[in-house]
Amino acid sequence: MRVPVRYYMPYPPESPLGHRRGVVKADPARTAFILVDAYLPPPPMGADTLSRADYQAKNDIARESIAPALAAARNAGLHIIYVANSAPLIAAERSAFGRHLRTSGSDPLTEFTEETVDPLEYRRGPAQSLVYPELIAPQASDYYIRKHVYSGFYATRLDTLLRNLRIDTLIAVGFRLDACLGLTLMDAHYRNIQVILLRDCTIACDTPEEQVSRAFTKRMVLWHEVLIGPTSTSAQFVAACDRYRDGLEAPETDQGS
Repeated sequence: MRVPVRYYMPYPPESPLGHRRGVVKADPARTAFILVDAYLPPPPMGADTLSRADYQAKNDIARESIAPALAAARNAGLHIIYVANSAPLIAAERSAFGRHLRTSGSDPLTEFTEETVDPLEYRRGPAQSLVYPELIAPQASDYYIRKHVYSGFYATRLDTLLRNLRIDTLIAVGFRLDACLGLTLMDAHYRNIQVILLRDCTIACDTPEEQVSRAFTKRMVLWHEVLIGPTSTSAQFVAACDRYRDGLEAPETDQGS
């Protein structure tokens, strides 16, 4: 399967070459479609304008971009892997990570509870945050990895899963690019796994002033293209999956920016 991609060349410093385009060859048998924190709980009653706008932006991304890309990945026979926050019984409230989250108004002990987990290992309770839109909800045949910090690799079974599946390429989507998604992909990069981010299938924590322009999200996409790997779009990925399924091949090009 050939996926059209874009990357960024920041050299030479005085006049960067900028964006370049190419094609990445991915073996579907060794490629996984990974969704990091792609859950989307509705904002509570009385939520502020910024919270409602953030929910609406993520909802639009999930419906218009992630859902068709996920469907194409399933049709092409790719492995599907969900990585999501959880509330394991590890005294997280005593960790530097847990203490810092609380200063920002988040409490992992209550926010990431689940109704069906083993209460000897995880905190059980109503699902408050871990709510998936039906279009992108996990299916029985998918893999589901629970994490408890930003990176999906830290003290989880993700690395073992990827090794067992012989995965060498990840097609990545989810929230947020400046936290859980981005740091998970950086750790994948360190493990010699090729990462292709679908840049219209994510968002970063834009400030209120950046809600319209999505300036920080765009900056984080550029960060990924410089430091981790190439990006593509959901439409380009869907087309690549369709060509592979139909026995066709994408033309190999290396266009300018």
